[in-house]
Amino acid sequence: MSDLSDEAIMERVKAGEVNRLDLLVLRYEKPLFAYAFRLVGDRGAAEDAFQETFLKILRKRDSYRDGSIFRPWLYQICLNVCRDALRRNSRRAQTVELSPTLPLADPSAGPELLSDQAETAALVRQAVEALPEKHRDVFLLAFYQELPYNEIAEILDLPVGTIKSRMFAASQKLRAGFQDLR
Repeated sequence: MSDLSDEAIMERVKAGEVNRLDLLVLRYEKPLFAYAFRLVGDRGAAEDAFQETFLKILRKRDSYRDGSIFRPWLYQICLNVCRDALRRNSRRAQTVELSPTLPLADPSAGPELLSDQAETAALVRQAVEALPEKHRDVFLLAFYQELPYNEIAEILDLPVGTIKSRMFAASQKLRAGFQDLR
């Protein structure tokens, strides 16, 4: 059953085989949790958002359009759940964990190099947090979730050209912010 596509599994869930949702939960456990964590900045809130996302999928399974790609629908629901959580808490997350995808230093390199790496990761975190929300959303989906622009466009309900321009703007802002690092 695990060789079925996301879409085939979702069609089965929609047809009443709700236990098949477990396969999607397992497939997306790490990437979707990481995305939620980057958005809300808190492990507990990210776990709640992950679970709420799949509860919404279960409740809204009849609204899934047969033949559509599952992943953008999933990320769109997760994004909305995270935004709702942030609004409820009426604050922007203080810390966003981005370092897992940064290159890791060799632990045998010594404390100075490890310290430099931690400092760089903190600067990256701050720079991404400082992006306007519309640029940050696109950047997180493209860079960290490695989603193609057409899926990001579907998630954010925007034209692909807008996604490209926002990604370009985010890259330019980050590049300008890192001039001092060089």
